[in-house]
Amino acid sequence: MFQVPDAVKKGLEDYKRSLADFQNGKISSSRFKGVRVPWGIYSHRGGKTYMMRIRVPAGVITARQLKALAAAARKYGDGSLHLTTRQDVQIHNVSIEDTVSVMEELKDYDLSPRGGGGNTVRNITGCALAGVCREEIFDIRPYASGLTEFLLADETSFNLPRKFKISFSGCAKDCSGCLFNDVGLVAVDHQGKKGFTVFAGGGMGAKSRLGRLLEVFIPEADPGYCITAVKRVFYRQGDRRNKHHNRLRFLIEDIGFEEFKESYLDELQRIKRDEYIGLRRMKFPAQSETDDEIPLADDPDYKEFLRYNVRPQKQKGFVIAELRIPRGDISSEQMAALGDLESNFPGIEFRTSQNQNLFICWVKARDTSGLSLELKHILPDFLYPGTLLDVVCCKGALTCNLGLCNSPGLAEKIEETIKRDLVGTRVFKELEVKLNGCPNSCGQHPLGKISLHGLVKRVDNKPVPFYKLLLGGKKDAESSLLAEAAGIMPARNVPGFLKDFFLQLENLLREKSLYDLLAERGRDIAGEVLKKYSYVPPCSEDESFYIDWGKKERFSLAGLGQGECGAGILDMIDSDLAEAKINLEEAERSDYSASLIKKALFLSARSLLIVKGCDPGSEEEAFQAFKEKFIETGIVGSKFADIAGVFTGLSMDLSFREREKSFLYVKEFLASINLLYKSMDSSFNFPTVEQSPAPDKEDANEKDSGSILDLKGTPCPLNYARAKLVIEKLAPGDILEMFLDEGEPIYNVPRNLKDDGHQILNIEKKENFYRVLVKKK
Repeated sequence: MFQVPDAVKKGLEDYKRSLADFQNGKISSSRFKGVRVPWGIYSHRGGKTYMMRIRVPAGVITARQLKALAAAARKYGDGSLHLTTRQDVQIHNVSIEDTVSVMEELKDYDLSPRGGGGNTVRNITGCALAGVCREEIFDIRPYASGLTEFLLADETSFNLPRKFKISFSGCAKDCSGCLFNDVGLVAVDHQGKKGFTVFAGGGMGAKSRLGRLLEVFIPEADPGYCITAVKRVFYRQGDRRNKHHNRLRFLIEDIGFEEFKESYLDELQRIKRDEYIGLRRMKFPAQSETDDEIPLADDPDYKEFLRYNVRPQKQKGFVIAELRIPRGDISSEQMAALGDLESNFPGIEFRTSQNQNLFICWVKARDTSGLSLELKHILPDFLYPGTLLDVVCCKGALTCNLGLCNSPGLAEKIEETIKRDLVGTRVFKELEVKLNGCPNSCGQHPLGKISLHGLVKRVDNKPVPFYKLLLGGKKDAESSLLAEAAGIMPARNVPGFLKDFFLQLENLLREKSLYDLLAERGRDIAGEVLKKYSYVPPCSEDESFYIDWGKKERFSLAGLGQGECGAGILDMIDSDLAEAKINLEEAERSDYSASLIKKALFLSARSLLIVKGCDPGSEEEAFQAFKEKFIETGIVGSKFADIAGVFTGLSMDLSFREREKSFLYVKEFLASINLLYKSMDSSFNFPTVEQSPAPDKEDANEKDSGSILDLKGTPCPLNYARAKLVIEKLAPGDILEMFLDEGEPIYNVPRNLKDDGHQILNIEKKENFYRVLVKKK
């Protein structure tokens, strides 16, 4: 089973320190956002509470873990949990103070939010029925879980140009939608050998793309090498500056797939030559097959349970029960009760699915009736998974800063319509609806057979919630399709439109298969039905069109805020520069307040230091680091060499003209930093404005002695950044001697330097640290 790496548990101490600094006012909310979001902690709409996204590799989760999550949601959140389309579990309405407590308690259950957000390797998805599916080539769980452990222990997994998504499928049916991920691996049997076909460059959201074939076959031992090679190419070449153009698929579009593949193969060859990447071998519980059979009964609900929820496992005598979790929302009491089922049904195993449902595996066939009765006491509405009633839905404007429409409110209304008018039809069994509150893809609308995403239009000079309709998406490996736009309609008309549209399809399905019908006539049929449902009356005639589903007040975009998925280094820089500008503006309005000018000077100097591996804790540290990293290297002109002196000399004892002169100096300094920021390339490099001065005596002696760098006590990733900066000053072939702490530093820094092409000559264990020799490439 998956285990949270020690590096993640130790990294929690860094989060605690940052949280304390934020609470004490030492760092701004924007800088803290750059820390918390890679830990899977997102601000709720309004900014007063937070959501924590807990990763569940390949959806495999134990009864014990379900109960731990339920307890955390009840104790620290609002008692609700949400199952996501990437098989994560979200806890909602957590205070920022309690985020540490949640992580501390969950880590003992091998649960963590690390990498749940930001520019990180996100939760690795996999077939929800891996290990028990009759059609799988082999069980992908060990590979998804082992790869998760490996990547979570690698610091570079949390500072990528953008989010990075990986998926595993156990057969060519591709239940995980591998072509919709940055990298997708599909299990294959190649001439009697187990392995994977690999696709790269897929993704959903703005400009959704399907992945392309990267490797026809890699051996089962190679996923770690393959993923690492792709990730490093993305790490080095991805565009970090443009938040709207920095996914892997955009890099591939920019340089071309063939050039990307060449870079990947070069990197793969180098990794295989110089490194060993072995994923931890792990076993998952199994039981002996039996001759048990499913009991029959006359109860109508039980018959529906057998018809829609139950399927046989590949292991004889066992069945799988899928539970529909409406909109992915479940209470802590319900989740805890599901976990308690293990006492009456020993050996059962749970899985989260990309349809926001829960599977119970390893149910003894003879226990099927008993399980059905127990579930009726726990869940009010768990029948009909995988049907038209099983609407996939994001949280929308209820909690998300980017949510335009209240998608859960619409989903409930759609479910009511389907229950009333469509249960038992053929479309009920064969279609699905995916719903998203905005054009982003948390609800996976780009791959839905029938899907909608929210948008806003003005009618009668007032904002009205609308939805765009998309048709024809499917997950099917190389035959996968992206859904195509088919029209828009006001949110108020969506349930009525869907009812009429589905009934028309029902009449025509007697002649054709569903996909043939959608491909050939879906958009035309939808267009005809939309004529009836596209009109929005003036507000004075029907105010309901101006009120979103599930709401009582008029629709507005109040509470809409900036998304946090890309939070990281750029957000920290933007925060410092914006705050510096505000302080200068306030200083000018208040007779050139010395304290405000000083704060602006400090923020300006600190802003770009993060890309040099520095996070100074005081003004003195910031100015000294700026001098070393930007002045002495020729990136910033010598005119600003004495910012420390200007800072020290500023006080209200100076005359008005002297303070004005300092103000103008700092204003010019901030302007130059802003220009420098704009000149920064996608790899965080800057152009130089003058030749770097000769190294001072200390630097010269250090180089003559072979360059010794003591990094004991320096946390990741600052230690790596500092080592990288020292190595850049050396000539090819020079040797750097480093001292690194145990744990994360010795695990990460040599590997990262090796990734940069340098040679690790020796690693020697000392008393409580390591001595490392690195040869510059």
